[in-house]
Amino acid sequence: MSIFNIFSRTPAPPVEAVQESPRKAKRFGRGKNIMPRGLQRGFGSATGNYESANTDRINAGWTTEPINALQLVERNWRILCARGRECAFNTMHGKRFLKLVKKNIVGPAGVQVTPTVKGRDGKADKLARKAIVDAWKDWGKNAEITGMHTWRSLQGLSMETVARDGEVFIRKLKGRKFGKYRFQLQFIDPTRVPVDYRESLANGNKIRGGIEFTSYGKPVAYYIRSDADDVYSGIVHNSASYERISADEIIHLFVPDMINQPRGLSWLGTALQRLHQLNKYEEAAVINANIGASKMGFFQVDPDAATEDFDDDEGYEEDFPLDAEPGTFERLPPGFNFTKWDPQYPQGEFEGFYKTILHAVAAGLGVSYSSLSGDLSKANYSSIRAGVLDERDLWIELQSWFIEKLVLPVFEEWVSIAVLAQAITIGLTPLRAERIDQYRKASYQGRRWKWADPAKEVSASRDEQDGLMKSTSSAIREQGGDPDEVYEEIADDREKWAELGIAPTGKPADSKIMEGGENANAEEETDD
Repeated sequence: MSIFNIFSRTPAPPVEAVQESPRKAKRFGRGKNIMPRGLQRGFGSATGNYESANTDRINAGWTTEPINALQLVERNWRILCARGRECAFNTMHGKRFLKLVKKNIVGPAGVQVTPTVKGRDGKADKLARKAIVDAWKDWGKNAEITGMHTWRSLQGLSMETVARDGEVFIRKLKGRKFGKYRFQLQFIDPTRVPVDYRESLANGNKIRGGIEFTSYGKPVAYYIRSDADDVYSGIVHNSASYERISADEIIHLFVPDMINQPRGLSWLGTALQRLHQLNKYEEAAVINANIGASKMGFFQVDPDAATEDFDDDEGYEEDFPLDAEPGTFERLPPGFNFTKWDPQYPQGEFEGFYKTILHAVAAGLGVSYSSLSGDLSKANYSSIRAGVLDERDLWIELQSWFIEKLVLPVFEEWVSIAVLAQAITIGLTPLRAERIDQYRKASYQGRRWKWADPAKEVSASRDEQDGLMKSTSSAIREQGGDPDEVYEEIADDREKWAELGIAPTGKPADSKIMEGGENANAEEETDD
């Protein structure tokens, strides 16, 4: 009996009914279950099923049919996108998670790109490297077509959009009208790519989720809703208008969770329900606390003491003390009693419940509780370090994905187009087109983090450098700096020190010390 038969939709015939050879029947006993004992122990019931596969009354509402990636996207994308955006706008912890994504994956300076082009002699081509770096920084000031975003801010918004909506579409614009370097980028709102647009084409391709695929599942074009702005303003069209854009012009940034997944789903998806309910719970608790602090109550008629007909309310409003001030007492009209309403919630159970839910939310989002909540009241150095290490591994993994899918392809295509347009020059000489493959080579460094004890970290980094396990340039990049810029600044500083007669220790020094170093003093002492 194969494992496939166990998990297939069509139930396999009972083991007892399987025709056996006389030898097997004699060995195991006719009519007995011939499944190996080790395999039998993996199943939770006598019928040969996992307990989790039982379909009894307890599991009546639990799904029993696997859903493929396309169905998952078509059914859930629009709702998750809408609720993810609402969560980002109205829940504090949802907003904080998006900021954590942006801060840890992109960082304050964005991904650092360092060209590694070499000359024919195999040594670093410093002039070409500097020319590419300067041009790359210049392009980054107007990398986005509207002028609203630099290359750095474009990276940050891209990651926030992916985390909130599940994906982002970025169009590559090429040509003379797109800046000095003939290359710019354009954001496309994911809602403009209709997730419910599906069609089978005559050439054998299929449109699913607003994307045209070959029979092998390779995207060849994206269908962008061109009348989306009119739809948002309330204008209804009998038929939607789409612009077909080749896949070569689109960067579709998302993290797939399943095989053949055509679109990305919000990273907030597993936590949206809890965050929404937690937000409502917190709001209700705050309102209840405010009401409880107000110490309100009710006026009740005492039938035995009432002397008037109270069916008519006219004339009695002025007799009731409807406003209260601390430390004051009022006398009620005859025939009325005051019943106090004194709600005590929230009390001690609020904090414990709130933290429990946030722990679950943090686990679903893949971050630590302390990072999501900002609560360090019961944390210590060891616990924070253990949580941060695990979390940083996730950020580094996502940085690698981000570099591979956005930064690297943008840089390589920008270099190719800019060199062909003769927009990158050494002095007045443009870089040579036949060396484009060399100019495209670069190293990429995402942001890195400092520890609570930087002295130990710096000491460990020095030991790695002394042991030839890490270069100084690598250590600088890990701190988010550009080695070339750091070295140039150090050289400029030392040149300035020499002019002012300042030793590297910060103490005044005469010109002989600055020119000859320590040996100058030694020679003077010998002469004396």
